[in-house]
Amino acid sequence: MALMDDRTTRDPQLSQLVQAIASSSLISDNSMSLQASIDSSSLTLTAGLDDAESIEQLGPIIKQISESQKQEAFIDQLDAFIRKKDGEIERMCNANYQEFVNSVDQLLKVRQGSLSLKRNIADLNKSLRATGDDLADKKMDLLEARKVQNNLEKAMDSIQDSLIVLELAESVRLKMENGKHYAALKILDRLQTQHLKNVAQYGFAKYLEESVPVMQNMIKESVTAQLKEWLYKLRGTSRKIGMLAMKYMQERQDRWRQRTAENPKLKSLQHHNVNSAIEMVVNEGNESNILDEVDIDFEPLYRCIHVYNTIGTQNEFKNSYEEDRRAQANLALNMPINLRDGNMDSFETLLQDIVGFFIIEHVIMHSTTDFRSQAEVDALWEMVTTKVIAVISHSLHGCRDPELFLQIKYSLLIFNQTLEGFNYPVKNLQETLLTLFQRYSELLINQYSENFEKIVQEDECMPMTVNIQEELDEVMQYTRYQPDRDILKQYGFPFTLPFSKVFPTCCRDVSIFVHQFYQFAEGFSQTHGEMDEILKKAVDSLLITKVNAILLKKLESTNLSQIVQIIINIEYFESTCPDFEMLLMETRSFHRAGPIQLRATSTFKETRQTAEKRIFKVVNLKLDEFLELSEYDWMAEERQDQPSPYLFDLVTFLTNVINAALLNLPESIKSLIYFDALDHLSHAMMDLLLDPNEPAVTDIALQNFDVDVQFLEDFVKNLGDPTIVDTFLELRQLLTLIQSDNAEEFLNPQMKNKKYARIQPQHAVIVMEKLMRDIPTTTLPSVREKMRRRAMENVVR
Repeated sequence: MALMDDRTTRDPQLSQLVQAIASSSLISDNSMSLQASIDSSSLTLTAGLDDAESIEQLGPIIKQISESQKQEAFIDQLDAFIRKKDGEIERMCNANYQEFVNSVDQLLKVRQGSLSLKRNIADLNKSLRATGDDLADKKMDLLEARKVQNNLEKAMDSIQDSLIVLELAESVRLKMENGKHYAALKILDRLQTQHLKNVAQYGFAKYLEESVPVMQNMIKESVTAQLKEWLYKLRGTSRKIGMLAMKYMQERQDRWRQRTAENPKLKSLQHHNVNSAIEMVVNEGNESNILDEVDIDFEPLYRCIHVYNTIGTQNEFKNSYEEDRRAQANLALNMPINLRDGNMDSFETLLQDIVGFFIIEHVIMHSTTDFRSQAEVDALWEMVTTKVIAVISHSLHGCRDPELFLQIKYSLLIFNQTLEGFNYPVKNLQETLLTLFQRYSELLINQYSENFEKIVQEDECMPMTVNIQEELDEVMQYTRYQPDRDILKQYGFPFTLPFSKVFPTCCRDVSIFVHQFYQFAEGFSQTHGEMDEILKKAVDSLLITKVNAILLKKLESTNLSQIVQIIINIEYFESTCPDFEMLLMETRSFHRAGPIQLRATSTFKETRQTAEKRIFKVVNLKLDEFLELSEYDWMAEERQDQPSPYLFDLVTFLTNVINAALLNLPESIKSLIYFDALDHLSHAMMDLLLDPNEPAVTDIALQNFDVDVQFLEDFVKNLGDPTIVDTFLELRQLLTLIQSDNAEEFLNPQMKNKKYARIQPQHAVIVMEKLMRDIPTTTLPSVREKMRRRAMENVVR
């Protein structure tokens, strides 16, 4: 230990090393968990004196020792602990002394080497510092050069970006000057979204950025102005398009009508309208595109759409365009129209404008995307059609001219069919046409009702005379009448026809009425059944309520010639009703319907029968007038050989009636008239014989009465008509029975059926009673006379 202490004192570095070893040993000892117990004070010292934790533990221990006043005991214990540790150290050093010396020698050698190494390192450090300073200077120079290079590159990039921006700005200016607005907008968009960002720090870029909206607005205003000009010119173009479209539709209608009329296979398809599926198949390939013949440049519109879409204001443009087109439509609809003066030019122009307007709308809607919707166009179409209907209704208010309704129908039908071909709904316009048709049919019926009434009222009921062949041809054109060519050739003109002028005139007017009716009905296949029924009822009404009713009223006349002529006219009307029915079936809109039957046929038949009865009545009234002139002396005592004078006049009247007034009547009607007149005469003479105011009659009076009957029988026989031979048979049988000697034969059934079948028993009884009341006062009755009277008494009983 002494040696170690001496060495350490001589060598300060060794002394520091020993202290370090001792400290290391001490720390090593302290790091072991040694416990020192202070038995006397019951204090326990934990020898874990490492770090701050051990120091912190000493505080409470020292405090406790101080408080317990056992400092001396603690110091003693600590001294003992130190002596113990010193002993251990001494024993350790004694055991390892040589090794310790060797270690110290090695450490000294190491120290010398480390000092040499330190000098070398210091020299090397100095050399490196000299070299590093030079390198640092060069590095600084390089960094400066690179900074300059970067600045130059940035400057060049900025200049390049600025040149690009300026070139694009100039390009925008040139594009705008050349009218290439869409290209200019695309360049502006590139400037705004790409290039201006690269030069945003420069003042000119800020100026350009502020100018972009201005230039966009200038472009928008420019294309909008061009569009306005295009819309203004489009109005005249629309009219031309509408005129051509309606012209083509008319040609298409004519072509379809001609094909269905000429081709037997297509004749059954006449009721199919233009635009129907069948018509479109038949006419496929024959239609041309209207726009091919009208030069319409839609570029201004498309340019506007592109520009506004690019700017992002497409809704603004759509609304503006909608307002402009609506204003144009209203401008066309505000055109003054007065149809009541018969001038259709303004109305035709209106329809052409509308057709062209909506054809263009159709093209725009189908050639653009998300610009014109179907709902917008339909709303505009509905507005226009509503106003068109209002214009028509207002213009035709109070109109009484059917021809004007027909002209409007033609124009409106072509208008409907033209726009229907472009898929526009025309239901409201079809309903308007139906309304016009109803008014037209009413006007037409009223017009022809007045015509028919005038014709029939003014008819003189005299046979019609034609003076030339053309007049006869016109009669034959509208009636089934065919004259006897031999008679016509023999007697020539003027030629008398059996009917009066009312018949061919009414037939002509019926034919014209039907064709005028179907002129309006053409194109209404949806309601063909209703229209056919309306026409049928109208024709029936004209024939029944006008022709037949007025003729029926004229039958009140007592002029036989007029009545006969009315019968002849009615017969011709009755026989012509099937022709009217055929005319209706041939011209009606739906040819597959069933047969048509007019009530006028049966009505004319009833009127004819009424007219015949009227002739019977007039003739019988005239016969009654003659009979009133008869002055039979039923108590006559003087026989006469000649008929009564009134019978000559009566027979002359009947002869004149047959040969003159009834000349043109058919033989069957003549026979009926004769039969009815003679039958009436027979009954009238029977009534004279049975007159209850004459209680008695003489045989001579009966003989004189028999002369008159015989005269009439001879007249009947001379007529040569077998249907009227037996007219006076009952009267003849009665006179024969009364004048016979054996009146009792009447009681024999066989004889009665053979000779007296027509006699009514009560008539025979009345006459026999009258005869029996005649009692001769001058002479006595003979046996024959007595037997005759007895036989009559038996019959009477």
